[in-house]
Amino acid sequence: MIVISNQILIDFLRLNNRANDVRNEQLGKQLDDIIKKLGGTQHERVDGGRSNEEGQPYGFPKTSMSYDFPENQLQTLFINILNTIS
Repeated sequence: MIVISNQILIDFLRLNNRANDVRNEQLGKQLDDIIKKLGGTQHERVDGGRSNEEGQPYGFPKTSMSYDFPENQLQTLFINILNTIS
């Protein structure tokens, strides 16, 4: 198992101009569903290291949820994200 954060996944989507019209909270829920279906277990909410920045509901998140995630499912995770979230 590895630890992943949905902040990193949201950053990935934002950097690739995906889900620009989806609020972070909703995007987090979509990612949560995908992660859990692939065997991820919610771990805890973590600070994204952006406490000095203003929060943007359609930008890069300030906090996120972390998950214990099976390392052998990383490729499948990104394939599912790219096929599901546009």
